[in-house]
Amino acid sequence: MSAKTKVEWTPELDKENDKAVWVHTIPYLAWLLMMSLLGDPSGTHYAIQTVAGIVLLLICRPWRWYTPLKLKNVPLALAVGLLVFIFWVGLESEFFKSAFPKISEFYDRYFVELMKFGKLREPLEMGANGLYHYDPRTTGWPLFWVHMLGTTLVIGAIEEFFFRGFVYRWMQGSPFFQKDIGRLDNKMCILVAVLFALEHNEWLMGFLCGLMFTWLMVKTRDIWAAVLAHAVTNGLLGWYAVKTGAYWFW
Repeated sequence: MSAKTKVEWTPELDKENDKAVWVHTIPYLAWLLMMSLLGDPSGTHYAIQTVAGIVLLLICRPWRWYTPLKLKNVPLALAVGLLVFIFWVGLESEFFKSAFPKISEFYDRYFVELMKFGKLREPLEMGANGLYHYDPRTTGWPLFWVHMLGTTLVIGAIEEFFFRGFVYRWMQGSPFFQKDIGRLDNKMCILVAVLFALEHNEWLMGFLCGLMFTWLMVKTRDIWAAVLAHAVTNGLLGWYAVKTGAYWFW
């Protein structure tokens, strides 16, 4: 640390940095903890996560270090969200399986679920009624829409403020909230994408998704563009799961 940096690192700045770290990380860590503690998936369990996530976001308010969403960035954010969705489901869609079965099987074996590398994705575990846990015919439509809210706006915001807003810049130095959100750091971009990939079963698509969301944030200098794109992708995945029964994407 240089002498200049030591002089500039005041107690006030240190306190604000600590606050910024905690408000960016607490909602994400709490979400992971709830996923672990609440047990088997159900509409009720996801409703609890959704409500708790909203409360934590409102308490922490990580957006206080960012400018509001710029309307000019909305079209690009929508396009990126749609593109990520197409990539995410494309290689496992019924069309692709029928047209390119060997490629689809190879992808399923080696780019889905690292813990089961080389094995095909196992069929979903169904409930006693023969339907999946998150199927609206199981949860009821009210809980289904709460789930949609959780997977689109809530987890979209939680993950973007954590991965893009915090981790991407924190690895560039402190105080992280003063790092330029529009600066592209290729190494950090790749590392954050790797971390993001490890959080998802479709780890290759998670990696590509992480790259695209970081690029979007840097390109627009607007973290809300990444939040919106993330929400669009997850919302479309929810719609796709209901329409096709492919609930492993959700």
